[in-house]
Amino acid sequence: MEQIKLLSMTAILSLLVWMSADSLVNETVSIGVTVEPVASASAADMILEATTAGSVVELQVSGPRRIVDDLKAKPRMSVPFPVAQHPTGPATIFIDRETLKRELSSRWSEFRKLAVVSVLPDSVHVTVDHWVTRDVEVSLDRLALAYDVAPQIPRTTVTVRMRESRLNALPAGQRLQVAIGSDVERLLRERPAGESVTIPVTLDARAFGPEAELTPPALSVTATVKAERTTAEIPTVPILFAVSSANLERRYRPTTRAGAALEVLTRTITVTGPTDAVTNLQRGVTRAKGIIHLKQADLEELDVVKVMTPEFQLPPGVELAEEPAPVEFKLIDTTAAESGG
Repeated sequence: MEQIKLLSMTAILSLLVWMSADSLVNETVSIGVTVEPVASASAADMILEATTAGSVVELQVSGPRRIVDDLKAKPRMSVPFPVAQHPTGPATIFIDRETLKRELSSRWSEFRKLAVVSVLPDSVHVTVDHWVTRDVEVSLDRLALAYDVAPQIPRTTVTVRMRESRLNALPAGQRLQVAIGSDVERLLRERPAGESVTIPVTLDARAFGPEAELTPPALSVTATVKAERTTAEIPTVPILFAVSSANLERRYRPTTRAGAALEVLTRTITVTGPTDAVTNLQRGVTRAKGIIHLKQADLEELDVVKVMTPEFQLPPGVELAEEPAPVEFKLIDTTAAESGG
């Protein structure tokens, strides 16, 4: 029995010695890692574009066999590599081993117990760009519509955020402009003419390159498009006689110079105004009428020929194009006759 216990203890001790010895054995291996260059915190306005989607490097690491074996079993790792400020253009970025280990250790704790022996290749090629901001002039040139009030904008400049490489490619001295004239008139054509309207116009940043942004991204434009005008004759416009409320108890009848009753009195008038409004008047959608206002003095001069010009009531926006012809008439008091007295 004692012999069995001794053999068991010997086996356990042997296993512990083997495990301890194995943990002390270092192994050096190569691991493929994808390095993705990114702008460091101190270079937030910098844009980095690698010549390939990701630069694969062979990372030679050394450390305990168990940790190394665990890393070898992992899928290929991808790690961002911070890059300090560089000028715009092609650049070669040196891959510092200590920086790379720090970035790897922050994601995989196993690297804290490993030594980075080498990195091959030890650099990656990138294209560097920067975000820059500039003032941009808002242009309302090349307006084709006729206006009562030309388009008004709340500001004449906006700010663009664009790539420095795009800015450098522009001809020297060229002004930065965003043209909105065509968009403004496209939207105004959808609104009624002759009325003051305010429309939101989205600013197009595509001329300033990929991912460019304009601030603000839209402007409110106010304008009044001149309405298309038409002049036309409107026949048989009724003419009415009006007296003050104080004289409503008496009855009067207009007659011709010869004394014939003016049962239906109309006139043809010439008007001008927005085409739609004049067309509606011609079609009878809207109405016009003339009114002859009779004052107290007119009512006291009976059976006397008078010549008066009616005052015409017309739809909004429509006005007389020519002075209307006056009306010749006499007034007869018919109060007694109509009451049977």
